[in-house]
Amino acid sequence: MRGATASLSAVAILLLLYLQIASVSAFLPSSPFFREIGFVANDFHPVFTRSAIVYAGTLSTSSTTIPPNLKILILPGFGNDSIDYYMSGSLVDSLQEQGWRRDSIDVLRVARSDWLQVFWKGALDLKFWTAEADPTRAAFRWYLERISQQIQELCEELCDGDHEDCRVILVGHSAGGWLGRAALGFGSRQNDGDGTVNDSMPVGPPINLDKVLGLVSLGAPHLPPPPGIMDMTRGALRITNEQFPGAYHKPNDGIFYITAIGLSVQGEEQERRSPLEPTTVKGFAYNSYEAVCGNGTTIGDGVVPYSAAHLDGAVQLDLKGVLHSINAPDNWYGSSQVIERWHEPMLQELKASKKLSTNSNNIYTKNVIDRISTAFEKFKIL
Repeated sequence: MRGATASLSAVAILLLLYLQIASVSAFLPSSPFFREIGFVANDFHPVFTRSAIVYAGTLSTSSTTIPPNLKILILPGFGNDSIDYYMSGSLVDSLQEQGWRRDSIDVLRVARSDWLQVFWKGALDLKFWTAEADPTRAAFRWYLERISQQIQELCEELCDGDHEDCRVILVGHSAGGWLGRAALGFGSRQNDGDGTVNDSMPVGPPINLDKVLGLVSLGAPHLPPPPGIMDMTRGALRITNEQFPGAYHKPNDGIFYITAIGLSVQGEEQERRSPLEPTTVKGFAYNSYEAVCGNGTTIGDGVVPYSAAHLDGAVQLDLKGVLHSINAPDNWYGSSQVIERWHEPMLQELKASKKLSTNSNNIYTKNVIDRISTAFEKFKIL
């Protein structure tokens, strides 16, 4: 009975979190705001009619800076919609300001309503109720399938027909960070070397790790809660962490990992005088931190605590004053004021990547290191 009650509570809390996120970040594509920036309703590939702004000290937007075979795929967080990252001043805009061409950036096709699949598909899965559901099961598999599909599309359709040297960087915001880890881990587990699938181990939608350069996580909860604390992912995060701990694919597969977490809000338990009293920022942080790591009074980005955000073996970035949500447009991970603090370390990892081999016959891959190096020298990023 106690287990069933805990499961019901977890589902209820997840649903409340979804509703809260949806209510504060649901930007309607039919609004004048989106028409001004060129958003096409019901199309997950917005058209921007204005040119990117380039600030001094960032990479040049010249076509000779970032080659067309290098792509960024943004992975939305729980309750977020693809359009949240296309809005003016959000992550796509900020990446363009750093020198990325618009056609080098894509956002995983996710609608806000898609997240309801976690609840209704999970409700039909006994392992979801017992908190033993790995990410390849129905509640989260849809997200992993889209990552697999979109990486394949990027390499087949956006690399001028020659996708042998296509390389993708995953940038996961919030839950998109740990789901990106899950996609890489379970998606690379396709056979036992003799062409047969190991039925005793969960297998995800296939991903060719040769195509993935790195995973950058922005405010992602990478560590499961301690024993005795309800697992809001119903086992998915814990199992991912157990089977693919730390920067798992870095040593053998050459994939770099960057974990970034904002240090901006210390949680504080809120004493309500009335049920109608609005939740304070510190009160919300307290509840969120407690659910993630068991300690509500720690510090983090207002949603994810510092103690759960980093991976062993990753480049670990602590960003003072940075908040979790897109609703803080000037101080969140994707704002133009913040992005350089994780984008420059990402460029350093790109420069060091052995996957960008100058021995390639593809002219774009052959020149990418020189182009990035030139940008570093020109703007004194190093």
